[in-house]
Amino acid sequence: MRARRAAASGGALVAAARLARVLRQVTTPDGVSIACEVSGEGPPVVLVHGAGSARWSFDLVRPELESAFTVIAIDRRGRGDSSDGQGYEVEREFHDVAAVVRDAGDGAMLVGHSYGGLVAAGAAQLLDGLPRLVLYEPPMGAVLSDGELIDRWERLIREGDLDPLLREFFRMVAGHSEDEIDELAGSPVWERRKQVSPTLPRELRAELAFSLDRAALGRLATPTLMLLGSESPDWARRSTDAYTEAIPNAELRVLEGHGHGATTSGPELLAAELERFLR
Repeated sequence: MRARRAAASGGALVAAARLARVLRQVTTPDGVSIACEVSGEGPPVVLVHGAGSARWSFDLVRPELESAFTVIAIDRRGRGDSSDGQGYEVEREFHDVAAVVRDAGDGAMLVGHSYGGLVAAGAAQLLDGLPRLVLYEPPMGAVLSDGELIDRWERLIREGDLDPLLREFFRMVAGHSEDEIDELAGSPVWERRKQVSPTLPRELRAELAFSLDRAALGRLATPTLMLLGSESPDWARRSTDAYTEAIPNAELRVLEGHGHGATTSGPELLAAELERFLR
């Protein structure tokens, strides 16, 4: 099986990952280059991050998975080592992620967190034979913010006043406490979040206009794991329930004691749930 995989274009990605962590670029249908950081050994798993972050949002989860899977953490378009396109539509991101999964080779599985979960669900509908899908609190549309708040955040970005923007985002969208936000603000990753913050408004506007297509999700045959934090905000609960009800072969698991950010607050627990389901 390894020989067959190495013979395919996606197999080159998996074979290279066995040697070292590598950065690979995948070209999307509209010519955007998506950066994929690849490590580990085993069946390929594509990780799709949420808004206000990049592939590094999985840095604590990745080591827990690398002994069992080839982990492919992407930078979504417009951030990190990925390029960007002209204009923005969330549907383009569906095709971005579908291209990465195809490139990863036969048997590649898909995991999406938050806005990345919305994107992963859209990509799954473009893929034939996707063996496993994991969605961790994907928004269902019009639940994260409103137009007035997005206008304010766009103004703060123009003024370069990014600290209050991020604090408001983590408080109002991610449901973090002030102590949790203070801890984030004191971490090295805070500056990285500032760097990608200009992508927030376009994604939040896309989510505001998005409407969950329950009929399309009802045609999704892929076994799906829905993850919900026991301490997550109300929008995450309502959205997770909506996806779980719409997808025929979905199971719901609760991450006890954690909220929307278990990628950092509970990486071992999150990885254990992923490994249990993806194996």
